[in-house]
Amino acid sequence: MTKRNPISVPDGYFQNLEQRLSRIPQEAAAPRPVHRLAPYVAFAASLAILAVVGNFILRKTAVQEDTGWDYVSYLAQSLDPDGLVELKETEELSDEDIRSYLLASNISVEQINMTLYEEDY
Repeated sequence: MTKRNPISVPDGYFQNLEQRLSRIPQEAAAPRPVHRLAPYVAFAASLAILAVVGNFILRKTAVQEDTGWDYVSYLAQSLDPDGLVELKETEELSDEDIRSYLLASNISVEQINMTLYEEDY
């Protein structure tokens, strides 16, 4: 039993092989500078995208404390930038006075509770 290979080489293939190989350029052309920089540009772009997305996520998830005292200190400095006006000593306010003021100034209930129970926070 002999096995016969159904695949054959075309006639004259090996006689013309050297001639065909001589037509192939020996040295490949040098890559253009743009092609050499492409991986670095892609890496820099991916870092920039990561920075922008990370910054967006951090800003959205950050806890912002708004106690209202920043606004009061801003007003105090803007109204009297040189510190010429001295504050008068006032009498001690009662808890009821503070509650009525906070309710009248449209402050949220959470902030009122924080001022009433400062020791717990």
